[in-house]
Amino acid sequence: MRIELLILIPESESFCISKKSFVEFLKIDSLISVDGQKISYRRSSKAKDLTVAKFRVETGLIMSKQERYFTLLLEAIDESEMDNFNELCDRVRSIAERISPGKTTINTLWDDIGRMYAEKSYPLINEVENLMRRLIAKFMLITVGVNWSKDTIHPDLFKKIDNFSDDDPHVNDLFKLDFIHLKEVLFGNKRDISIEELDRLLTKTKFSPDDQETIKKYLPTSNWEKYFSSVIDEESGSVDTKWALLYKLRNKVAHNRHVKRGEFEQIRGLCDKLKQIINKASAKVGEIDINEEDRDLMIYTYNLDSPVAIGYLSEKAVAEFYTKQGYNINTNSSPNEFGFDFVADRTGEHIGVEVKSVSSRHFSSFARVILRKQMPRLQNSLKRNNLTKCHVVILVRDSDDLIREEQILQKLSTMYGELDHRVEFKLGRVGEDHSISALQDIILTHNL
Repeated sequence: MRIELLILIPESESFCISKKSFVEFLKIDSLISVDGQKISYRRSSKAKDLTVAKFRVETGLIMSKQERYFTLLLEAIDESEMDNFNELCDRVRSIAERISPGKTTINTLWDDIGRMYAEKSYPLINEVENLMRRLIAKFMLITVGVNWSKDTIHPDLFKKIDNFSDDDPHVNDLFKLDFIHLKEVLFGNKRDISIEELDRLLTKTKFSPDDQETIKKYLPTSNWEKYFSSVIDEESGSVDTKWALLYKLRNKVAHNRHVKRGEFEQIRGLCDKLKQIINKASAKVGEIDINEEDRDLMIYTYNLDSPVAIGYLSEKAVAEFYTKQGYNINTNSSPNEFGFDFVADRTGEHIGVEVKSVSSRHFSSFARVILRKQMPRLQNSLKRNNLTKCHVVILVRDSDDLIREEQILQKLSTMYGELDHRVEFKLGRVGEDHSISALQDIILTHNL
């Protein structure tokens, strides 16, 4: 069991200019003792040695960068004292950082302990991953049927399944999805009605109880929130957060990076908790009662041609467009927290972005709803959240030329009240690859 470190310090540093001075610097710490080619560690200055390890150090200069390097090899003598040896190595790292505070760089060239913790972590993560696949498959097969993956998985995810190279007909579709994509099936938020359906409802002056229930369907919810959170008393956000954290730690394991003992303990704790949650959910699948309407929604929500899928792809395309323009996209908040689909940040700019998708033939009535019904809401959200601007991005389908739409928007803007000058409209189209090449700014007549 060995650890090899490469330590870099500025050449101008007056400490540690040789092997001897490096060893003497380590010995300043009363918890460390060095005797020839052996180094020992204790937890207090009066305690007995916890562990003893083989020790070797070499040094030299990197002339081109005016730096000095030390290569340090630590090798455990008794591998049963692995945890104590790990403490020794951490202590040595901590001492080395003090040679030139803020300028010392420590690179781990070899870490048997980190590799061992990574090897211990893999089966834990693999078990949880496959338990999640089993839960999703069981849930979808029982509620939707044998073709559930083609009927219900979002188009972007289904493409990953469709492009999977394994032709084994017995491989479950979920095994063709990456770890992070699994959570989208249960925890991905989606709307059960489109913005167009919502807009049609908002044109009414009075709402029936049925209308109110329909409007609620516009709020993004996940399959977990709808079907599991009530039967096992575990919030979607809690499970989603645990899964996302495990994914980050899993990447260290998957990419052969060294896993620290604390990270291994975190992985083990997350896996234990997620196993309990997943097993509870799996046991309750048979108790979940999904009516015909909900079943149909699950089947058709992610159909490529459905309004909800179009809305999702539109929001994604616009967010990617803003990212390419140098904006940071805030996706940590729910759409209702700010009142916009997302918030785009750039130096000096904090922009609420509202994305609308509409066919060309419905553009006129659609624009009326935006200007008459939704402008007050957007302007209030703009002021309430102290945003610098609001961008209303309208993506028009079935139109090769946006001149007509621009003229309609200009005309209607003169008819419906005052517009806050910070609200800007942009017209655009989504390409076949679901990307946006440009957005056309529309300057409306402002009365404020």
